[in-house]
Amino acid sequence: MKIRLYPLSCYNHAGDLKPPTFFYLVLLFLARTWAVFIISVLLRDADNPLLRLFYPNKIHFFLGLASGSIALFLFFLCGRDHDKDRWLSILWQNSYPLLLLAIVSDLALQLYYLSDKHFQYSFVASVQLVFAIWILLYCVRSKQLKDCFKRNR
Repeated sequence: MKIRLYPLSCYNHAGDLKPPTFFYLVLLFLARTWAVFIISVLLRDADNPLLRLFYPNKIHFFLGLASGSIALFLFFLCGRDHDKDRWLSILWQNSYPLLLLAIVSDLALQLYYLSDKHFQYSFVASVQLVFAIWILLYCVRSKQLKDCFKRNR
């Protein structure tokens, strides 16, 4: 097994490799439905026009929440000190396929939304689709992202 070395700034205080900054942006993108949900709850509007604007169909909203829950779980795991708890360490080491699953499920949901609208062009949908494809390519090709899921010691 070839060991790659990274600058000291890429390691945390415990000596584990930190995820790249783009990883957190990926998680925010994947959990965007949760962000819309939290903003709509904070607005406390009974009619919820914000949810109707982004998710006119309720099933799309619930599918987005389900897909984004994987990203929230990974966001919870990435900030923990994995040396203190053995189960957290095992979960973190095996969560790279979960990240790929979250991205593929987001891509599948976007294709479902497009097919629901008979593939009618939408600028927002096309930008989200391009971002999701870029994110998938980044996560598959990034060596630092793959290495941060591995055990350092």
